[in-house]
Amino acid sequence: MPARKAANTENSVETPVASATPGAQVRSLEVVAEAIRAKFAAGEQAEDIQQELQVSAHVFRELLTHSYKLVGRAPEIFEYQEKIRIGEIEG
Repeated sequence: MPARKAANTENSVETPVASATPGAQVRSLEVVAEAIRAKFAAGEQAEDIQQELQVSAHVFRELLTHSYKLVGRAPEIFEYQEKIRIGEIEG
């Protein structure tokens, strides 16, 4: 049986994993919505989730109760609040 050649990973390009935790960049609404739902389903308290992920109460309620694709202005509000959070816009 011929030997298998191992894949060379030295030159591979890794895609950064999207994170729901607050950082220095604008987060994806989809990632934050999924993290909120997962944490809530795991039994974490809503207030703790909201504080940990630094999401406004308005956006948090909409993400928890609806699909992010179905809510009114949550995507625009979330993006605006993210830009304020990272200091791109003064609030």
